[in-house]
Amino acid sequence: MERYALIHTKMPREFVLLQGTGCRWRKCTFCDYHQDVSENPFTVNESVLRQVTGHYGVLDVINSGSALELDDDTIALINQVVKEKQIHTLWFEAHYMYRKKLADFASRFAPAKVKFRCGVETFDPTLREEWKKGIPASVTPEDVAKYFQGVCLLCCTEGESKERIFNDIRIAREHFEYFSVNVFCNNSTSVKQDSELAGWFAREVYPQIKDVDGIEVLMENTDLGVGTP
Repeated sequence: MERYALIHTKMPREFVLLQGTGCRWRKCTFCDYHQDVSENPFTVNESVLRQVTGHYGVLDVINSGSALELDDDTIALINQVVKEKQIHTLWFEAHYMYRKKLADFASRFAPAKVKFRCGVETFDPTLREEWKKGIPASVTPEDVAKYFQGVCLLCCTEGESKERIFNDIRIAREHFEYFSVNVFCNNSTSVKQDSELAGWFAREVYPQIKDVDGIEVLMENTDLGVGTP
């Protein structure tokens, strides 16, 4: 599995896929990323973080869960790498349930600027509940934006509509400085891709947003250079 990538386009940065101590939520119906765990995640994470060069001064860390689920040794090493490689901006991902702990977590990496993404997947509360995201239906885009600078969107599963996809993209553009649109790829869960919808997205939507600053589109899970094909 590839765990390090250097991204040159749109949002230039170094990108690492680490192992956490296990996703605490682990209920999302479409997700099997939580299986990326081991008895000693630091062993994996150390070898990945040693590859960071500080090339762009921006480091993006994901870990198949939330950043607050990284072990203490890994967090300490990230902090060390930030200082040694003169990283000025860090991106992490976290579940909405951690929103009130993000400021304290970010302070551990001062003076680097820390930004957070939330995997809301959709702003449609009905679909979000169906996917068991653990974000109450009452939570608005404005609520999310109080704590997170970016979001991850998921699209093209069976039962979705084109209107819902367009609406999610519109809302994300209005409220966040960055967001990714991830076309669902079949995995070990019971959720399935709508191949016709995915084809429509590739033909009609992707060309409209692929060059827009602040938007990254993943047609495949590995499009950012990390993960397993």
